[in-house]
Amino acid sequence: MIQTIEEAVRDFLAKSKKKVKESTFSGYNFTCERHIIPYFRGMKLEEINDQAINEFIQYKIQNGGLKGTALSPKTTNDMVCLLMQIIKGHNKIDIDIEKPQYVQEEISIFTDIEYNKLKAYLLIGTDSKMLGIIVGMLTGLRIGELYALKWENIDLERGTIFINKTMQRIKVTDRTEKAKTKIIIDTPKSTASIRTIPTPSILLAKLRKFESDPGSYVLTNMKNYIEPRVYQRHFKSYLEACEVGEYNFHTLRHTFATTAISTGMDVKTLSILLGHTDVSFTMKRYVHPNLEHKRTQLEKLAAGF
Repeated sequence: MIQTIEEAVRDFLAKSKKKVKESTFSGYNFTCERHIIPYFRGMKLEEINDQAINEFIQYKIQNGGLKGTALSPKTTNDMVCLLMQIIKGHNKIDIDIEKPQYVQEEISIFTDIEYNKLKAYLLIGTDSKMLGIIVGMLTGLRIGELYALKWENIDLERGTIFINKTMQRIKVTDRTEKAKTKIIIDTPKSTASIRTIPTPSILLAKLRKFESDPGSYVLTNMKNYIEPRVYQRHFKSYLEACEVGEYNFHTLRHTFATTAISTGMDVKTLSILLGHTDVSFTMKRYVHPNLEHKRTQLEKLAAGF
């Protein structure tokens, strides 16, 4: 019979390993081994109450990260959600906690000048890695989807890109393995992420110049993929070469989505293109009317006053 928090965690991990994707399990395992088990080690399930969890929350927010650094409210909130999922069904006490409040960070996008400088630099390139950046700029692909993209996923006749795989580096959960991390290529976490994206004509023309063997990766034009960390360094070097500020790759996706909204694309279409499971997430993330738009809408409203 399960009596301690650690026993409940071990039971949860053992069951989860058979049910969830390897990347999801890796995240569960890391959170449990690094945060939940060390903090609650030796504590019985019957001792878990509002006060115990609220103290855990405060500890993690203040100094619960690596080397005693503070964790963000969002990270702590995700951690608490996992803890509640673990003890659900084991603990009969009604727990009422105040989850950490956090404000979603403002998304970062390229300015028009930066975007145009990067575009001009990439369009004269003859490197398949540069092609990958252009694909990201014109489709809003996630970086993991771009890593895993092969020429067999691109239909130049129909002008489409089929997304059905993603690549990422995850932490190894098997303690017998020497490596701490490994690359996995798997289907996306949600069915919404498996999608067909129409290819703009300018991108289609660029793709035709690079077309390679169906089994080759788009980013390398070879059977071997490029190591994600290596590609990130290439991306950084491109930004430096055209004197654009420091951004991560996800900025391309944010810029794509923000530009799509500002040029009149409907939110439902954008949500499908981005592979979101819920249109409301797309709305919350990217639909932020600027002052002029709000002024125009109010003027229309006041016109009949």
